[in-house]
Amino acid sequence: MVVPTRDRPLRLLGAVRSVLTQSHAELELIVVDDASQVPAASALAAVSDDSRVRVIRAEPARGAAGARNLGLAHSTGDLVAFLDDDDRWFPNKLACQLTYLSEHPDVGFAWCHHLVVDETKGGRISVHRGPTSARPEQMLWANFAPSFSSVIARRSILQDELHCDEAFPSVEDWDLWLRCSRIAPVGVLDAVLYAKTIHTGPRLSDRGSELAGLQMFLDKHGNEMSANCRSFHLAHHRMLEGSGWRHRAMVARAMVTRSPEVSAILIGEQLARIAGRTRSDPGIVDRYLASATGVCSISGTNL
Repeated sequence: MVVPTRDRPLRLLGAVRSVLTQSHAELELIVVDDASQVPAASALAAVSDDSRVRVIRAEPARGAAGARNLGLAHSTGDLVAFLDDDDRWFPNKLACQLTYLSEHPDVGFAWCHHLVVDETKGGRISVHRGPTSARPEQMLWANFAPSFSSVIARRSILQDELHCDEAFPSVEDWDLWLRCSRIAPVGVLDAVLYAKTIHTGPRLSDRGSELAGLQMFLDKHGNEMSANCRSFHLAHHRMLEGSGWRHRAMVARAMVTRSPEVSAILIGEQLARIAGRTRSDPGIVDRYLASATGVCSISGTNL
């Protein structure tokens, strides 16, 4: 499995320990140190005697996509999993996903549900449950894979597509899983198997890089999108512009499009976000989008 990291030594140690305490103990752990000021090898001194752990240092920094690619290049197993250094696997995550893949040999990659631990709100915990299926045409609308930390992939099926496009400044995971979904079916375990942390610490992406990433995604995959799908993406691009009251005004304006269908989806998405915050159910947004776009029907989307 691959863990990219940069300048979060304490969080990294917690993430690594959550891997080393898995009920399925046979694994290799590739930690890619993306030019951290405090070398990851020093941060992991407490687990340095565990032969399953290898630390690879990238210098100069390669960014999130480059660090993951470096880890993939050094990994040796057919099954590859990922973990962000600020997330935590539950002890049975790997065992559950291995069992799932054993029972579904045609699946190329699979993800699961997760807890959200919001440190900015006093450690408030919610459960993120997204849609229970995803197809390539569905992935053109939204990235339904919760995060890299949720995914386990089968290299023998995905082969050369199992790499991040390093040209992307953000949403490289969305591009990756869309490409992989065209090769083999996606699997979704209806189980909560890891914890994702929201915090104010250093992050690799900001609004500027997110805008650039979304534009690159549209440029790369726009020819495969319907007119409504492209309109939906352009509206989302506008929603990220400005700050403060200007940002709120841009969100409101972006929901007015030439397509009544797209406008209805955008309005419903915003209502789903409000419902998700009220009910501590952040996955309702993805479930709604999966249903509202007409690609597949997902239960539990009523607002």
